[in-house]
Amino acid sequence: MPTGPLHARAVNRLVNGEITQEAFPCRCTLGEDHIEGPDFGDFEEPEPEGDSVPYAEEIWLSSGMDDDYDLR
Repeated sequence: MPTGPLHARAVNRLVNGEITQEAFPCRCTLGEDHIEGPDFGDFEEPEPEGDSVPYAEEIWLSSGMDDDYDLR
């Protein structure tokens, strides 16, 4: 089996709702560092259900109670 130069192979996983990444030495024919598994680059916690945003009441009051800024 052909091998390449020593480099790092990282593996992304989602375990019990938490993102983990493990790195291993690798000698595949890619020859450069690489990542396997899902891309969690833009991972965000899901927002709670409902139409309200945090501090909606304060935002509405500070904007002069304008209906255009009613986020409640």
